[in-house]
Amino acid sequence: MAKKLRVTPQAYFSMENNPENVTLKRLREIAELLDVELITILGIDTKLVQQNFGQKGGNAATKMVNHYNAQENYELYERLIAQLKEEIAYLRNVKK
Repeated sequence: MAKKLRVTPQAYFSMENNPENVTLKRLREIAELLDVELITILGIDTKLVQQNFGQKGGNAATKMVNHYNAQENYELYERLIAQLKEEIAYLRNVKK
């Protein structure tokens, strides 16, 4: 996996042992390599409910609703926001 992510084995080991420090970009890369959804990597138990509104003519309106614990959702977004803020600060420093 380290080779596929173009990092050293030590860097990958660090990612595994400190997942809270892994960037969103890196999580997306890992999800792509494992051929899973990002939400699976984040460990969120989702339940999708499909709602068909029974329209005729082959163009039925469909809505997918994602149901999971609101507190987990809040905590997830708090972590993602914190990671994105760190990435923004880093990129601002790189530009200087």
